[in-house]
Amino acid sequence: MVTTLIKHEFLRTRTWLAIMFGAVTLLTLVGLVMTYMPWPLIRGLGFLLTLVAVGAFLFLVQLGMTFDYWRSSYTRTGYFTQSLPIQGSTIYGAKLLWGAVVTVAALVWTGVLAVPVMFAASNAFDLGISFALILDTLGVVLGSAPAWMWVVMAVVFIALYVSGLAQYYFAASIGSEARLNSLGIGGPIIVWFVLYMVMQLLLFLGMIAVPLGLTGTADGSSLVITSMNFLELMASDQDPQGMPLGFIPMTFAVTALLIWRTVVSWNKKVSLA
Repeated sequence: MVTTLIKHEFLRTRTWLAIMFGAVTLLTLVGLVMTYMPWPLIRGLGFLLTLVAVGAFLFLVQLGMTFDYWRSSYTRTGYFTQSLPIQGSTIYGAKLLWGAVVTVAALVWTGVLAVPVMFAASNAFDLGISFALILDTLGVVLGSAPAWMWVVMAVVFIALYVSGLAQYYFAASIGSEARLNSLGIGGPIIVWFVLYMVMQLLLFLGMIAVPLGLTGTADGSSLVITSMNFLELMASDQDPQGMPLGFIPMTFAVTALLIWRTVVSWNKKVSLA
């Protein structure tokens, strides 16, 4: 049943997703070509075009998936979805799973397009970046930590973006319940705004509760996980020498709670416009 639901998710979203993937690719290539022009202003605009296109791509894809989730679940189109003889949590699970697949695909494609962006920067500002230099730099970076750490970081990185999509879906569902349903798309927007503010506070508390950070060694040759007291750094007006890690478990814990609440919404609190 889940496979069938995902198939229909794919059929419904494939056209506009293909357009978005094609558009970002075309804009990136056009921007790259512009950076080969003899005029500095055109070269700069070309780099800016590639940077904005690739930088906004994942956000726009997730925003599109969220809008499709809301439209296909709670507007007039949602009448068909909600009338299916399937438990609401199953439908939601299929939508979230398909959204996760699309998010991973968008992340991978963003990584692929990052290479043309680097060449665009090199051409626009005469940085002398070559493909060999990119490979050498990548080798140095990958050698700064053991393979298992990179695998864990990659999984966590992807999971963080998928958790972001789950937060968007939560806002769309809770914002469409009876209390806010009359506001249309305004309901999800209000819920997302409140959730965003609460998440910032919770992530801050997470960094305090888990005083760990990822930083480089003194010679910069490797990455290590070390103690990082965020409160002390703030009190002494110092910048963290690395990336705090406490926000990661907090993000996953809150996301799990939001997914549970969204399941409750699907099973018991559906209200259609």
